[in-house]
Amino acid sequence: MVIVLTESHEKIKAGGKVGPGKYVCLDCGKEYTLDAVEQDLRKCPACSCEEYQCLPMTHIRPDIKNSDDVLNPPKRGKSNQ
Repeated sequence: MVIVLTESHEKIKAGGKVGPGKYVCLDCGKEYTLDAVEQDLRKCPACSCEEYQCLPMTHIRPDIKNSDDVLNPPKRGKSNQ
């Protein structure tokens, strides 16, 4: 499985469920990587900030469109039969 970071960055507040990605604290710059789907985003353990810049993870494969596809990827080519 190949994962890359996209160029779109959005600000996310702590306290909600988020998807996989890299989250950078807006106050101290500490980076946290979450790899589970619908994981709780907590306050920054370093400075207690509640706002992050989000760099979501996406897949290069065009047939991977959601978390179910990641867990059970569509079969491709003869090598996957």
